[in-house]
Amino acid sequence: MPEPIMHSKVFQCSKAHRWLNCFLSAKFNEQPGNSDNPRTLFGTESHSIGAALILESLNLKDYEETKSSSELIKEATMYDDEMKEITEGYASFVVGIYEAEKRRIGHDPFITVEQHLDLDIDEDAGGTMDCGIIAGDTLIVIDLKTGFTPVSSGPTENSPFNEQLGLYGYGFYQTYKDIYSEIKKVRLVIYQPTCKNTNEFETTVDEIIKFRNELIMPAVKKINELSDEANPGDYCRYCPINARCSKRAEILKVVESKKDKTLLSNEEIEAILPKLDEIIDYVTDLRDYCLKKAISGHKWSGYKLVVSKVSRKISDEKAVIKICEQEGVDPYANKKLAGITELTKRLGKDKFKEKINPYITIQEGSYVLVPNSDSREEINVNKEEKNNEV
Repeated sequence: MPEPIMHSKVFQCSKAHRWLNCFLSAKFNEQPGNSDNPRTLFGTESHSIGAALILESLNLKDYEETKSSSELIKEATMYDDEMKEITEGYASFVVGIYEAEKRRIGHDPFITVEQHLDLDIDEDAGGTMDCGIIAGDTLIVIDLKTGFTPVSSGPTENSPFNEQLGLYGYGFYQTYKDIYSEIKKVRLVIYQPTCKNTNEFETTVDEIIKFRNELIMPAVKKINELSDEANPGDYCRYCPINARCSKRAEILKVVESKKDKTLLSNEEIEAILPKLDEIIDYVTDLRDYCLKKAISGHKWSGYKLVVSKVSRKISDEKAVIKICEQEGVDPYANKKLAGITELTKRLGKDKFKEKINPYITIQEGSYVLVPNSDSREEINVNKEEKNNEV
């Protein structure tokens, strides 16, 4: 796998949603956070292989200078059927956009993959754009996501569009505006096959520049002034100090206690509901931090480190099998049918669909409360709402 390009330790494009909303978090961007997550490595390898497949599909690969997709696949430590499907699907998706733009403008568009972009927002700011295409008056940024949380290319709470893609769009435009002077429109595209989430948002070059001047630069100025402003949000899960942030801990103060009350009203519960996931995420992060700290030797007052449970394990399976056979006892457990994913691998998708699908039933999961903005259909339980009293 190629060595990753080092970007700004503070103003990383991939973390823009966090540092634009929480200035305090930017102070700690040099800390690794969740970089040791196996899914991070999976994403890195997927991007490298996907980029190679795009260039090979368009006959743009220089095999003397760069590695082929087959070489990268051999070197990958996490390559499997899932990565194969993701990378091949990503390459097909990009090539499809490229060919559509070629038909629209009547000649080959400009395309670049895995390109480092310098950003003029700070002296060492930059990022690596997955794929960029310039076709006539249109600049296109395509970003491959391999996580399972859906990502939108469109507006966020405080930004007119996805902050990471907006920065890529600005850097891409600044790099090539003198060569491709016709650019007026910008398309920001997310390709996320892991959760069937592919979406795009169209804006203009003027809006991208406005985004840089009116949103990015004031935030950069604040951060460089070492602002301690903190604003907890969904991005906290990726912050290196998520367990220690005092501002985040304030979400636990969800209701002011009243001496003459013992039960929460429905209205008070409804006020808490939007914060539940944040509270659960926070206390989980705090618990994990405390455990990790204790394992490293720290003593928490009033607590001690113990083994959660003791389990028994056979240390020499061959010896036990031999003894059981001598005693006339079958040492083997009953065979269990492999799961759907494993059977699909063994049979292949087509044969699985033909032979096994008739015996597959869909089982609904447990109920979960979500905001009205969620796209899933509401369940009608046909029960009257009970009153507040126990």
